[in-house]
Amino acid sequence: MKTVIYLDILLLVNFLIGYFLLRAAGLLTGGAGRPGRLLLGAAVAAGASLALLLPRQPLPVQFGYQLASALAVVWCAFGRQSPRMLARRVLWYALLNVLLAGAVGYAVLRGGLRGAHTNNLAVYFNISPGLLVGCMLAVYLVIRLLSLLFGPPQPAGGWVLELELAGTVLRLDALYDTGYFLRDPFSGGQTVLLSFPQVRAQLPEPLQAYLAAWFAGDAAALAHPPPGASPRPILCRTAAGEELLPGFRAARLRLSRGGRVAESRAVTAAFCRGSFEQGGAAALFGSELLTGLP
Repeated sequence: MKTVIYLDILLLVNFLIGYFLLRAAGLLTGGAGRPGRLLLGAAVAAGASLALLLPRQPLPVQFGYQLASALAVVWCAFGRQSPRMLARRVLWYALLNVLLAGAVGYAVLRGGLRGAHTNNLAVYFNISPGLLVGCMLAVYLVIRLLSLLFGPPQPAGGWVLELELAGTVLRLDALYDTGYFLRDPFSGGQTVLLSFPQVRAQLPEPLQAYLAAWFAGDAAALAHPPPGASPRPILCRTAAGEELLPGFRAARLRLSRGGRVAESRAVTAAFCRGSFEQGGAAALFGSELLTGLP
């Protein structure tokens, strides 16, 4: 029995599916994406669905096509991003597509309908577009509900951090981390974690040299801290192990996002040797710094 596929309906339905699945992938990775870019990604997703109509290709070509199309869809939808974030979004986008196929397959079986066709790793169900879009909206609403119940991930770089340190004011993109518990063992106070490679250019020369010596293990240089600065070692425990990080008392800290502002004069700035993956953020901070915000 032949199945008639209407090209305009195929493209329109896959455009809607791609749009909402990209929005769901954004919710799961802390970046909603701009509407214009999401529409562009959805258009690419609709075009990628035409693989269903192409001649059957060898299996490696099919996998390569699906991977390349997923990368193109996510890149068009979210723009420039770190390789790690790109991989996360592609993975979520692929898993949500699989979840949608499972939801539609379940609906088909429950309704006693037949007519699933596959070609080049694309799946076509011979059902009404309304049922297909309804299943897609159900998947999206489940993700939306989970986000509302457990809280969406904080967007990378959503806060602006101004930090006065060693006579210099640093202005950085900062990331709020709900699992951040690093404290100053000397004062017991709050800390903010800065990526030394990302903030190095903004630091005064003596502090740059001292931190470079610290991470290089130059014990002789560590005996001569920058003028007016009193370094303190801060023990940081992560899944990768323990490390002593150099910390300095900051004269002032100011966090802002939109109309929300938090200020503190009792903060220690700790430095780590690596860069952060999330959206170019150069600093991490925890919930204590947001105490009292509306």
